[in-house]
Amino acid sequence: MKVLYKIYFALYFSISLVLFYPVFKILLSRKKWFPIAFKFMRLYSKLWLFFTGIRLKVTGAENVIHNEPYIICANHSSFVDIPCLYSFFNEYFVFTGKQEIERWPLFHIFYTSGMNILVDRKNPKKASLSFKKMIAELNNDHPIFIFPEGTISKTAPLPSEFKSGASALAIQKQIPILPITFTTNWKRLERKGLLNGEASPGIAEMIVHKPIYTRGLKKTEAESVNQILKETIFRPIFRKYKFNYQ
Repeated sequence: MKVLYKIYFALYFSISLVLFYPVFKILLSRKKWFPIAFKFMRLYSKLWLFFTGIRLKVTGAENVIHNEPYIICANHSSFVDIPCLYSFFNEYFVFTGKQEIERWPLFHIFYTSGMNILVDRKNPKKASLSFKKMIAELNNDHPIFIFPEGTISKTAPLPSEFKSGASALAIQKQIPILPITFTTNWKRLERKGLLNGEASPGIAEMIVHKPIYTRGLKKTEAESVNQILKETIFRPIFRKYKFNYQ
């Protein structure tokens, strides 16, 4: 059953992306159309969840920040995380992603068009350019989304290494961080190949925590903020699955 669901999930994603690609290609061709593209991506994400039998359940929606720049951070436990985020947030925000996405067929358009930002951590010069783009978006009051783990955790729901870049950026700009926890997305589609791992339709549980404020903090405190961020995000997971916090 899990294998069949994974095949169906992959087929739906591939076929729907091919069908919608011309629309994305047009909407992402001009910067002034990015807000419209964002709305279309929200619709696409909602259809994606609906047709794969996934229902988003959100707790803490009242904690979302409005009308000011901030950084959104979540654990990365599944390919389902991204459509969940687009389905939930109705205000324009900018995604960051790993440089490898540039090589992904069709999907790369969401990052190579200029709307979202690719980060090449292995190339200091490119990483610096990406950082400047993030600053520019925040200066335009656009929230930035960052997965501190960088990629889907191979040990999900347990965390992988949390990089402190998001915390450092938040302190530099003196803006809040909005932590988000996905507690069940790994069960919807786990990153363990076709024959292994969890996969099934069901509830995608998303917890929006209270913001972590950085006003008045110094850059030397980035690691401390990063640890608070990690503990905030993973506390519900350790509680839910009875893991000992490490």
